[in-house]
Amino acid sequence: MLSKEKRLNLKKSFRWVRAGSVVGDEFLRIFYRCGTQPRSLVGIAISSSVSSLATKRNRVRRLTSSVFESLYDELKTGLNVVAMPTNKVLQLSSSELTNKVKVLLEGKNLLNK
Repeated sequence: MLSKEKRLNLKKSFRWVRAGSVVGDEFLRIFYRCGTQPRSLVGIAISSSVSSLATKRNRVRRLTSSVFESLYDELKTGLNVVAMPTNKVLQLSSSELTNKVKVLLEGKNLLNK
């Protein structure tokens, strides 16, 4: 799990990032916006439409969180990210999801090289 200093926590912060740009595929949508803070911040929003069971939504959150935790050091400085996974994420392994997120972020030049 990402430490508190690396997470977006406020509802207004999520809304601010969602008003930015978006990249995505059938597994998740990633909203991003550049901020002025010295580090990147990541938020994960799981809709109740992903599953009616909290245990499945929590699994999706844990998978997504582990992906962004592994990629956090590669994110550009000052980038704010909100990830919104779909229920199809449950079909992927952690490494497959990491590769998909990496491809999406590299496509928009959001990772340091």
